[in-house]
Amino acid sequence: MRKINNILFFIYQYLRQLQKKWKSLLLLFVFPIFIISIGAFMVISLIDTSTNSKINVALVDDDQTEETKMISSFLKTSFSHDGTIEMNLMDEEEAKKQIEDNRISAYIILPKHFTESMYNGESLTIPIVGNPQQTTNSFIVKELVESFTRYIESAQANILTVYDYARKTNMSDSEFQSYRYELFMEFTLFTLGKDQLVKEKTVTNLATSSPIHFFTFSGWFLAFTIWLFGFYELLRKDESISLIIRLKLFGVTIWQKILARIIVSFASSVVLALIGLIAITNYFTFELYIIDYLRLLHYLTLYGFILLVGISIIDVWIKTKKMAILIQVIFLFSVIITSGSIIPSIYLPISLQDYLPFIFSHETFNWITDIALEGRNYAEYTSLTITTIIGFIILWISTFVKERWVS
Repeated sequence: MRKINNILFFIYQYLRQLQKKWKSLLLLFVFPIFIISIGAFMVISLIDTSTNSKINVALVDDDQTEETKMISSFLKTSFSHDGTIEMNLMDEEEAKKQIEDNRISAYIILPKHFTESMYNGESLTIPIVGNPQQTTNSFIVKELVESFTRYIESAQANILTVYDYARKTNMSDSEFQSYRYELFMEFTLFTLGKDQLVKEKTVTNLATSSPIHFFTFSGWFLAFTIWLFGFYELLRKDESISLIIRLKLFGVTIWQKILARIIVSFASSVVLALIGLIAITNYFTFELYIIDYLRLLHYLTLYGFILLVGISIIDVWIKTKKMAILIQVIFLFSVIITSGSIIPSIYLPISLQDYLPFIFSHETFNWITDIALEGRNYAEYTSLTITTIIGFIILWISTFVKERWVS
């Protein structure tokens, strides 16, 4: 009970401290909005939304069987119908020349024995040669081909099951070959066509398809991040050695003070963020329901606590005030960059993109844009919740060890 009273006491003291700094609070509220608005306006003005350039892809069929010709024809028709990617059939020499001339983003190869491997249930490998001058488009093509391979393997599993039973009948080899081809046509085209492959896996770039909405939510997310850090720093207060000793005699711990500071910083930032969110949704007339607001609040809560815990851990272990702030700013900058809010994740280095799903800021911002801009009607909090719990445990251990170390 005494520990809770200590935390409540510091919460009250921090709130009073904020009241005394109302001028700084006004600047903290306005400054991020002003800077982010200018930056977003400049970025949006540089994006030409009127142009809708297609991604040019070549398909090289080295197997030249009826099956691969059918797949090639289907893919070309599917891509052309979607309008995002233009696919042309050509030989490998011509494809290499077009990559050198920067006329295509990548070319896909259906290798020799592709059909045989598919019928035998072997793992399918489809080589992709990307254009080094168009890395983003090459990455999109890679994602599509991986999706296509998964669809083919799904059909493959069904086909092999039927083959096994067909072989046990008295069917002749010619009849079996004919039946096998018909079965391939039925399963493969059904599997590829039923979920609209291209529309299902096209990598949506909201920064160009809906720049105003994307950068508005990006600015709101950045403002919330800055408010978290700003409130935390406003509550920073140097304490004399005598005061620290007296507080320790009263049973006050570093954990209690930091936890109170996190709670006040988080609560103050969330209030500003909710005001901003309501203003944004009303201005752009987004169709968000109560459950959507609750999901967004849930993500803000987890993200805010993880960020503040990270900042607090730095505060615990770095003695020098200036050095602590410097490391916290570097940490904040890395969190913002990896979130994909300033630079959309599709434009980040491909070597970094494999690790982005494990970064809390990236996961949070992705879910926020999915819910707000793409109408996602479900949410998943497991990994962020686990990260939050682990973060608080590490912070508590850090404060406990620091107190023992100092004493």
